[in-house]
Amino acid sequence: MRKKMHQTGKFFSFILLGLGCLCLISGGILIGRQMSATPKAESSAPEEVPYEQEKITDAEVTGEFYYEQLSDEEQTVYREILQGIQENKKEIYLHCSNANTANEVFQNVLNDRPEIFWCDGNATSTEYSQSEGQSRYVVIEPNYLYEGEEKEQRNQEIESARTACLSGISDLSDEYEKIKYIYTYLIDNVDYDLDAPDNQNIYSALVGKRSVCAGYAKSCQYLLQQLGIYCIYVTGQTTDPNGGVADHAWNIVQCNGQYYYVDATWGDPIFLGEDNGYQIPNLIAYDYLCCSEKELEKTHMISTDYVYPSCQSENLNYYQLNGMYYDTYEPGMLREVIDRSIESQEAYTIFKMSDDAVYQEIVDEMHETLMEEGAGYLGELYGLWQVSYSYSEEASLNKFIIYWFYE
Repeated sequence: MRKKMHQTGKFFSFILLGLGCLCLISGGILIGRQMSATPKAESSAPEEVPYEQEKITDAEVTGEFYYEQLSDEEQTVYREILQGIQENKKEIYLHCSNANTANEVFQNVLNDRPEIFWCDGNATSTEYSQSEGQSRYVVIEPNYLYEGEEKEQRNQEIESARTACLSGISDLSDEYEKIKYIYTYLIDNVDYDLDAPDNQNIYSALVGKRSVCAGYAKSCQYLLQQLGIYCIYVTGQTTDPNGGVADHAWNIVQCNGQYYYVDATWGDPIFLGEDNGYQIPNLIAYDYLCCSEKELEKTHMISTDYVYPSCQSENLNYYQLNGMYYDTYEPGMLREVIDRSIESQEAYTIFKMSDDAVYQEIVDEMHETLMEEGAGYLGELYGLWQVSYSYSEEASLNKFIIYWFYE
């Protein structure tokens, strides 16, 4: 299965300054849900509505993002829906008078609860009226994928996958390292596949190892919740340099008291394969690990249906933390970075710039002198009569990567 990433850029290859080109692969996204609201009066409505006997308390759901956005009445409906889904109820009777409201709360439940893999996100809500003077109510009928033994078997598979994943971070205590681990785990272990079964839930990613953005984002939320890290499932749209727009899902996390965006789907590297006989590394895009609104808004547009926590901090920018970030143009320093990278026989050198202006200055200098000088130094240092290298321009991310080949 080839890895795909939704960002697009330019990838070029050089052998003795000869130019070639590789095309980037882009895939679609599935996150949509179909829900029908069917308001209607029902003359044969029962005299006494069989509402659920509430078992889920407010304390069990307090603090969950979408639950906290609701009114007191809607929170009651939320708890009723959650209880009904947990028990695979075919019909869930709600203290609600509007079918559309019931559907919205139903979606809130699924957004807060990534562990609900057995419900596909589709539901029909019907409004009923009782005797004159009595309140209207709604019956919601979720569409279940799995029930009984099959549901339990799949749940056990998910728990086994969760245990295997989380066993790798027993010695990590820092929240950032935990988030980075889950981000990397999903990218390394899941392939983006539009045809993956169950691709709207965590089973597809954690067990099937194939999913789309919904599976990545819900799995990220589920695993981080297991680690006690606050994580929100969010939706919106993404854009590419060609003007293409697609629906998408990703996450907001809280780390060391600050909020950040995380998008494991877009962190998944494109499959580059070989070029001129050399294997091109599939690099994880850490641009989407604990990034700020400034960074994410270059390619993402979050839904405006809710007021989400503000993600302004850039304290955890991966490239800043690892000495790959540049907010000024200093050609002498850039050459030193290239030389050190070659002396260490690194497979690539990454430059992440703070804005478009700095990016363009550095890219221009790369083309004019720096890459050629670096290639000359590589040949001289290792006694090569032919030097090969490739580079990748990712203007939407203000990132430039040079790939070096040492034989």
